[in-house]
Amino acid sequence: MKIKTIEVYGFGKWVNQTFESVDQLQIFYGANEAGKTTLMAFIHSILFGFPTKQSSELRYEPRSSVQYGGRLTVCDTVYGEATIERIKGKGNGEVTVTLANGETGSDALLEKIVYGVDKATYQALFSFNLFGLQRIQQMNRSKLNRYFLSVGTLGNEQLLKVADKFQADAGKLYKQTGRVPEINQKMREVEEKRQQVRTAKAKNDEYTTLYTRKEKYEQEIAAVRGSRDKAEKQLEQLSHLAANWQLFSEMLSLQQEIKKMDLVSLPEDGLYQLNHLNQSIEHIRMEIVQEKERSKQIMEKNKLKQSQQVYLAYKEDIQDLMAAMDTVKETLQEKEFIEREIQTETNQFVRSKLQLGLNVGQTLPLPQTEEQKKNYHQLYQVMSKTAQDNQMIEEKSAFLTFQENSLTQQLDKIEPHLWENQHFQETESYYKNKRASDLYQGQENKLNKRPSKKQINPALFSGSIGLIIGIIGSFMNGISGIGLSIIGILMIVLSVLWGFKKNQAVSTETQSGYTYEEYIKQKELRKQWRGVLAEFDHVMMELKQINEALEKNVQQKSEFEKNVKQIIEANHYPENFSISDLVAQPDPFELVREQKQSIEKNEETHNQLTEKLAQWKERARFLESVIFVDWNHIPAVIAGIIQFYQEAVAEEQKLLAVHEKEEERQKQIKKYVYQQREFEQQRLSLFQVVKAKDEQDFRKKFVLFDQWKQKKDRLALLKQQVSADIDLLEQYRDQTDLLEQIEKTKHMIQQYKKNEEQQINQKIKQEVAMKELEKGGAYSVLLQEYANLKSELQELVDKWATYKVAADLIERALTHARKNRFPETIQDTTTFFKMLTKNNYQNVFIKENRIEVKRQDGVIFDAAELSQGTAEQLYVALRFAFVKNASDIVCLPLMIDDGFVNFDQSRKTQMLELMKQVSETTQVLYFTFDEQMLSKFRKEQIEMLY
Repeated sequence: MKIKTIEVYGFGKWVNQTFESVDQLQIFYGANEAGKTTLMAFIHSILFGFPTKQSSELRYEPRSSVQYGGRLTVCDTVYGEATIERIKGKGNGEVTVTLANGETGSDALLEKIVYGVDKATYQALFSFNLFGLQRIQQMNRSKLNRYFLSVGTLGNEQLLKVADKFQADAGKLYKQTGRVPEINQKMREVEEKRQQVRTAKAKNDEYTTLYTRKEKYEQEIAAVRGSRDKAEKQLEQLSHLAANWQLFSEMLSLQQEIKKMDLVSLPEDGLYQLNHLNQSIEHIRMEIVQEKERSKQIMEKNKLKQSQQVYLAYKEDIQDLMAAMDTVKETLQEKEFIEREIQTETNQFVRSKLQLGLNVGQTLPLPQTEEQKKNYHQLYQVMSKTAQDNQMIEEKSAFLTFQENSLTQQLDKIEPHLWENQHFQETESYYKNKRASDLYQGQENKLNKRPSKKQINPALFSGSIGLIIGIIGSFMNGISGIGLSIIGILMIVLSVLWGFKKNQAVSTETQSGYTYEEYIKQKELRKQWRGVLAEFDHVMMELKQINEALEKNVQQKSEFEKNVKQIIEANHYPENFSISDLVAQPDPFELVREQKQSIEKNEETHNQLTEKLAQWKERARFLESVIFVDWNHIPAVIAGIIQFYQEAVAEEQKLLAVHEKEEERQKQIKKYVYQQREFEQQRLSLFQVVKAKDEQDFRKKFVLFDQWKQKKDRLALLKQQVSADIDLLEQYRDQTDLLEQIEKTKHMIQQYKKNEEQQINQKIKQEVAMKELEKGGAYSVLLQEYANLKSELQELVDKWATYKVAADLIERALTHARKNRFPETIQDTTTFFKMLTKNNYQNVFIKENRIEVKRQDGVIFDAAELSQGTAEQLYVALRFAFVKNASDIVCLPLMIDDGFVNFDQSRKTQMLELMKQVSETTQVLYFTFDEQMLSKFRKEQIEMLY
């Protein structure tokens, strides 16, 4: 997991602060109270929750903000990129985790992102500071070695604290040579009590003898009671026999009377049999009548309906339709799916056409052929060149138009100052006929002054500069050239006007009405006018040529645009398409054509499916008279056919059941008839057995049989009453013998009672003697106290064993961890420690559960013998080695808060190199106030805190 962005709403001094683009190796630099520890605590709180108000940790609630919390943006998690936001709420705060796909969660999702690591484990493994390094120097040799071992294997020194606590708790309960621990004290108490029990037991031999005699008398009493109970039971039986002696005599008399009656040939239940047969015959007659009536009613009730008649008539066709029902449903589902696909693709197709500028019903352009592409490209090049030429011509035309306007303005300014031709010729003739010497001398003085003034005249200088600027602008294209030309012309015009005014000021009158200066000025004006007029003619000629070329280009452009419009119309391109769109790569209509092909393919499939459904529906048309649904709606037809089939099958099953019941009923009727005949035959056989002519004769014979039966019943009752005494009755046929035996049994019982009383008296004497020995209850109390002490001792031993076993299990867990990851961790520790000490220490190895290091000169040191700085470097090497070897299980950012202040500059440099190496696989956030660190990292790796 890597932290990308840290956004603080409010936490300690940080309010509305964001740290973006956190690097794989990020340095947070700041002086004291710059907020380094606060920012580190903020990361802990967002990942694992705010400290509760009852916690000793600082909560860092902001004082200048109402919001408390913030969020982290992390990446490379099991879910990719995620945002973790925690704000003030119940308990550790309200957390919201948002994944890249929009899914949200809370604590359960956050726990998966941080690999199930809690805050204590994270601070123990991936977050350490100077206090954690300095603490190792406060341990003795044993604790230091075990501490290093724990960091190297599991990275959780909390396990060692728990194991030490268990060992300390066990030591409080028992020590081998101790006297104060509870188990030692309890063992002494048990031994003392055991000696007291031995002494009391020596005095208890007489008690044992009495106890043995008492048990003997109890056994004898039990034996006498058993004999007495047996005799009492026998007396009870004999007394019962004597009481029932009259019943026995009656039983013998009845036996003799029954023997004399000659009715043994009559069945005892003859009348019952006769009545039963009569009832059965009548019952069967009624059943036959009822069954026939039920059969008639059911057959009338279950007449075939129209739908059932159709079903039975077209049963095979309907079954064929039902056999194809799954296929039809699949076809219907596929048709509906294709319809949705067509609708979706059609909507997308329309959107795509509109986005490309095509109308909804417009034909799609065909793919460009190679020849078309070539022609379009040539046309594009020609139009591009024409446009460039047209732009140059328009710029040239604008420049010439500007020149035309400028020259026209110059002519308009010069022509009002020109003399008429007659005046100029007269003046010119006058000065030619004048004496050359006088005139020349006078005018030479004037003219000599004029050139000297013109050499330093600003008007001439400004005109020269304007002329140069105008020439340079004429050779330049674009707006800058036009601007320079305009500036040059304006400077020339201003210089001419300025010079013209100067010449007027110094002119004098000639004898012919005009001074010689005015004549010379007029001559120069005419010369200038002719030059400007010649230039104006040249510009107008060029402007005419330019306009002709511009008109030609406009015609060409119109023809090109017409050709492009024809191409667009012929190939159905959008109206807003230009030649540049036609030569664009790739073809913009390829996707739309593919969409259209997909729609056409789906429509073809849809038509095929529709045809299949129509054929199937046509096959089912014969059911239209019994299935009342919208036959244009296939799902309704399918549902109607299924419902019809289910109802018809159910009805068919019902009819089959009715027919089966009817067949069973006819069979039952036949069975009843057969049973009736059987019963009538049995009644006839019964008459024959008793030799009766008819039923009346049969009943007369059974009147005598009832009397015989009553006597027999009485005999049975008597036998039942004396059944328990039958064996004794056979032994005592004489009542006198029975009475004598009763008297003997009573005498025997009296003797048993007397013996029992004697044995009970002897038992009481033994118990009295035992109670005398038990006076005060000394022995029994000692036994009870001894048992209580042993129980208390056992509870303490169980508690002590629990602590010892728990500590041993932790040690075994550490050992097991060493076997799995410890070799790789020690190997990486050696590499890192060697690097940090600049090869001063060559090896780190384990010897009898102790960590030792080997110096370059071969001397071996125990970890406890190292200096403060070297021990801290060993701790850092172990911690970094653990992080590296645990990265396949859990990979979280490593945070360090100024942990290397005790390192010298050389080893601090090596430490930074190690941090860079570790940061290749694990993000490292280093918080420091060491200004020298700033020169060791790139600018983007450093975040300045103020």
